[in-house]
Formats: sequence, structure tokens, C-alpha cells
Amino acid sequence: MRHESLLAMLLPPVSYAHGPALRAELSTEGRALDETMLSLDRAGDGITPLAAGELLVDWERVCGITPPADAPYQQRLQLVLAKLAETGGLSIPYFTRLAAGMGLDIAIQEPQPFRAGVSLAGDVLWVPEIIWVWQVVVYGGDSQIFRFQAGLSAAGERLTAFGDPVVEAVFNDLKPAHTFVYFAYQDRR
Repeated sequence: MRHESLLAMLLPPVSYAHGPALRAELSTEGRALDETMLSLDRAGDGITPLAAGELLVDWERVCGITPPADAPYQQRLQLVLAKLAETGGLSIPYFTRLAAGMGLDIAIQEPQPFRAGVSLAGDVLWVPEIIWVWQVVVYGGDSQIFRFQAGLSAAGERLTAFGDPVVEAVFNDLKPAHTFVYFAYQDRR
């Protein structure tokens, strides 16, 4: 039942003339109460990020996340969920578990510089500074494709987004500051 009808039922049936001025006021007040109830429902959905809708911006603010300007809603939601699931760590198994929690199969490779007595003929010659670089190989073709979906995407978003800016943003946020991480995407392991 609309609030306009409820407000009208609160009036005594005889003492008020239900004229156009009173109907206009009841209509205006009823609409304001209807909008307040809808806003209250949306605020209740924002308790968790899973149904936050337009309140996802507040979750991003609380988590300290600045998503790319053209990031679709799904990517933004996945980034918030990943941020909330963080426990901390700097090891390869930590980053592998973090990616698995986001539904990704990854491998982390650490290139090593050529060292006499350790490296063999035919090994790749890297510069000594390569020890500060690591590569994340993301496996699986479907995990890096975000297609527009009714109910999960917002108006104005691209129909398809490639790559995985969520895992890239999370890893770049958590990696040691003196290192550089780059991502490679492959179909399968």
C-alpha cells in the first residue's frame, strides 16, 4: 500500500473535506515517504558489498580502493571482496591462495640473473636487477573476460573487458614496494 493512502486513512472521515489542496499535500507527503522507504531498503542492502548496488562506492572508500574510471561494476565488486579477504603475506603461496580465492589459477615466476657456476649454457641472460621483478601467469581464458550482464553491470559500461584489472590492482597494492610485477595471460597450464 502506498503511503498516500495510509496518510489519508489517518484523517477523520468526516471532519476534513478531501479537497484538491489536501489531496495534493497527501500525494506529496506520500511520495516522500515512499522514496524514503526505497532508500531504506537500498541502505539495508549495503550492509554487505554483495548487494550494495549504488553504495559500492562507500565500500570502496572504506577499503581504500580507487578503481579505474571505466571499471565495470563486477570488477569493482570483486576488488572490494578481495580486499576484505586479505590476511597479509609476502610469499608466493600467499599470492597463489589470494588468487585462488578470486577464482584464478596462477603461477608466479621469479627470473634469476645469470650466475657463473650456477647457470648453464643456453640459460637466459638477465640483468642483475631482475631479482626485483616477478611475473604472474594467469591461466584460463574465461577468467579474464568480463561480459556485460543484466543485473551485475551498470549502464554505460563496456560490453566486454579483457585482462584482469582486479587481480592486477590487488597484487600491485600488496606487492613489496621495491619490486615490479607484470602479468601474462595464457589459455591453460
